[in-house]
Amino acid sequence: MFPFRSRSNEHPEGPVPIKRRVLSLPSLVSLALAGAFLFFLVTRFDVDPGAAWDRIRDSNPWYLALAVLVHYTTFLFRGARWSILLRNAQEDGSAAPGVLYCSQLVLLGWFANSVAWFRLGDAYRAYLYRDEMGASFSRTIGTLLAERMLDAILVALLLLAAVPFLLGGGEIVTWMVLGTAIVLVVTLTVVFLGLRLAKDRALRMLPGWLAERYQRLQEGAVGSFRQMPPVIILGLLGWLSEVGRLYLVAHALNLGLGIPLIIFITLANSLLTLVPTPGGIGAVESGVAGLLVRLSSLSVNAATALVLVDRSITYVSVIAVGAVLFVLRRAIPHWSHPRHLEMGYEGTGPSPQEPGSEG
Repeated sequence: MFPFRSRSNEHPEGPVPIKRRVLSLPSLVSLALAGAFLFFLVTRFDVDPGAAWDRIRDSNPWYLALAVLVHYTTFLFRGARWSILLRNAQEDGSAAPGVLYCSQLVLLGWFANSVAWFRLGDAYRAYLYRDEMGASFSRTIGTLLAERMLDAILVALLLLAAVPFLLGGGEIVTWMVLGTAIVLVVTLTVVFLGLRLAKDRALRMLPGWLAERYQRLQEGAVGSFRQMPPVIILGLLGWLSEVGRLYLVAHALNLGLGIPLIIFITLANSLLTLVPTPGGIGAVESGVAGLLVRLSSLSVNAATALVLVDRSITYVSVIAVGAVLFVLRRAIPHWSHPRHLEMGYEGTGPSPQEPGSEG
């Protein structure tokens, strides 16, 4: 096993000041924005806050607790998948951090997305991994690009399976959501083809330092596509965890939603979070509520109750749990040490990159 080295020990202030970011001006602005969008939701859809609250108050707490537990299994599945992608991206295929360590970083990435603008969670996850493991930042970004590609394909396929069952597939909005997912897949495919086909020319034309990073990015992205069966299965389980969460929330609120609609709403929710506000604030609430009213027999108040409860799990709880995890990792160094988290790196070969060799 190669020696562990953390840059956080060299820089006591830590790589990214998330504690300050939570209470920073942008975060406070995002909270104000969330309140503004909730006001928009109430006024735009003629919501009766009292009726929505009554439905929430009468919900089944056991199903809601189960929904929270099911939601957090997605981090385990996604962490296990990322562990495989990281191992795939190494030339010898041997280096792989533990599942619990990767799951921590996935959760912290979601936390960063929830408190920062422009979806910086993946960059923060890669930065943490480089800082704690001395890995290549560019190669790690490549694995995250592959992860996004796989997620986009799964989302498009699941939407393709669900859309025909929604009101006979006649609602144009359902095909617009599916079209968005397909465009995302096509865009990422073009990026991957560009990375692969333009490699030789880019290495000749770019300055040495930039060519080196380009090569690592390309190796991380393209190299991730090995051992695909477990990667696909874990990715699918991650998405099914989110579908299961929404199903349990709907069941807790005694809302009779069909499985195809639950799948569609879950995936539409994920696409709406691409809006570069913290956690997709505003777009998710109004978009999901509008889709529910349009594609089901739910009343506006019932749809609002579902959105508020589900977002309390996917947004509010992620901020709370992520903040606690961040503080624990800073206060207890062993929490960010892979050997404390089940296995550390497998194999006995040298580190893929010495710490500090890539900025």
